[in-house]
Amino acid sequence: MTQLRTMVQEEINNLDEKDEKFLQNVKSTGEWTDYTIGELEKKKAALMKKKKRTADEVKTVRQLNFAINAKQGDYK
Repeated sequence: MTQLRTMVQEEINNLDEKDEKFLQNVKSTGEWTDYTIGELEKKKAALMKKKKRTADEVKTVRQLNFAINAKQGDYK
């Protein structure tokens, strides 16, 4: 039982190290840097109201989601 507990703890430590390295190589474009979370959510809401979105609009919604999460501190 102790050996299993040790193995699980080692795996948890490995996951923590992977999380720290997860976003290290992401280059910031700074495209949404000057916007507040409220402004980003407003832009996203406007796009989400449309019944159909183009591929570019879908891409923008995904970027907005990422930017909102980043500004909220979801990505360390």
